Parts: sequence; C-alpha cells; structure tokens
Amino acid sequence: MAENTDRYSGTKQKSPRRLHTAAGKFAPDYQEEPKRLRTMRLTDTAWAKLAQIADRNQITRSEVIEIFARDGELY
Repeated sequence: MAENTDRYSGTKQKSPRRLHTAAGKFAPDYQEEPKRLRTMRLTDTAWAKLAQIADRNQITRSEVIEIFARDGELY
C-alpha cells in the first residue's frame, strides 16, 4: 500500500497570526489600500524560502511579499 501523504502538507506549518484587537479582529494593515485576492505560482523552493523569512521575522509569507514589493528590507 502506498504511503498516505497529505496533499496540503505545504500548509502544515502556519505562520504566527497577527495580534487581534480587543474586539477580536485583526488589526488592519495598509488601511488606505483595497486588497484583492490574487494567486502566485512559485516553486516549492521559493515558498520554502518565503516561509523561512516569514518565520524569522514573525510575519506571514504574504506580508513578506508585500514588504518586498514595497522595496522594504527583511533579514
């Protein structure tokens, strides 16, 4: 019998969540700008590197991409 692998294994290790407001909602970032859901096709290596950077900075992979797109720096 073949080994059962999780097809969602890329989402097993979730990034830490942002802090909530007293009302239990996420504190909004970039309030003046609308957000639209977009998809990005990256290699597994690229996603892994983004996850490492996000983990080091205690932010999400999406936030890493947003910072890079705005010419920000992360270490």
